[in-house]
Amino acid sequence: MNMKDEITQPAGPRIAVIGAHGAIGGALVRELAARGGAEIHALSRQPGVADGPVIPGFADSLDEASLAAAAARIGRDGPLDTVIVATGLLHASGIRPEKALREIDAAAFATVFAVNCTGPALVMKHFLPLLARERPARLAVLSARVGSISDNRKGGWYAYRASKAALNMVVRSAAIEMARRAPLAAVWRCIRARWIRRFRVRFSPLCRWGT
Repeated sequence: MNMKDEITQPAGPRIAVIGAHGAIGGALVRELAARGGAEIHALSRQPGVADGPVIPGFADSLDEASLAAAAARIGRDGPLDTVIVATGLLHASGIRPEKALREIDAAAFATVFAVNCTGPALVMKHFLPLLARERPARLAVLSARVGSISDNRKGGWYAYRASKAALNMVVRSAAIEMARRAPLAAVWRCIRARWIRRFRVRFSPLCRWGT
């Protein structure tokens, strides 16, 4: 077997989950580990300990240096088959979904936008180049249906809706770029996080190619 065969036909898929410490990211890691056969890089701001196929590592989606370091470390062992971006923010201390324009706070708005859009964009910047080029590979980003402009019939949730709408556009543009650079690589956005938890993270039917 030559070197090219070794790269394009790995023993098992290599997967990276960014945001692995969160509820959805943690569920994804556990499900992927239970399926077996994969090397899983569980990246978060609070990495755990190695457990079977799960390899923990530090990465903060808002700290570009940490993303670059994590990508370089993982990339040394070959390309990735799947990257899942499971980060997101709806509410936190001092941050809650706005019900009216008068509730918008500039600092909170910027924080939600940074976590929900800028962070995933930085992950794509550093991890899309790691996707395999000579076999199917994919990057999936958790989005939300409330990010749809045409589907917004209730209003409110200004920061969250805006950040997810912006994320959807970033995903779309990244999908177009990757179609030119690596035709076998796909960029997906996954919606309805409640469904992901309910159906034990069988998320493929909920993913849309760059739309």
